[in-house]
Amino acid sequence: MRFPRPPQSYDQRDQTEVRLLIERADDANHKRNQDVEVGNARLILKSPNGTRYSITVNNSGAISAAAI
Repeated sequence: MRFPRPPQSYDQRDQTEVRLLIERADDANHKRNQDVEVGNARLILKSPNGTRYSITVNNSGAISAAAI
C-alpha cells in the first residue's frame, strides 16, 4: 500500500483520503477467526519440500491438488 505524501499542515480532506485507503486495504485482508472464501481465486499450498499445489473442488465436492 502506498500513501500520498502528507501535506505540510493538517488537512481534513487528506486525512479522510488516508483513512479510506486504510479501510479499503483492511477490507481486502483475511481476518483471524473468520471463514476464508477464495471465490474465483486459487488456493495454493506449499509442501515441506517446496512444491506448490493448486487445490480445487468440483461440483460434487471432490477435492484435488495439482502441482504448479
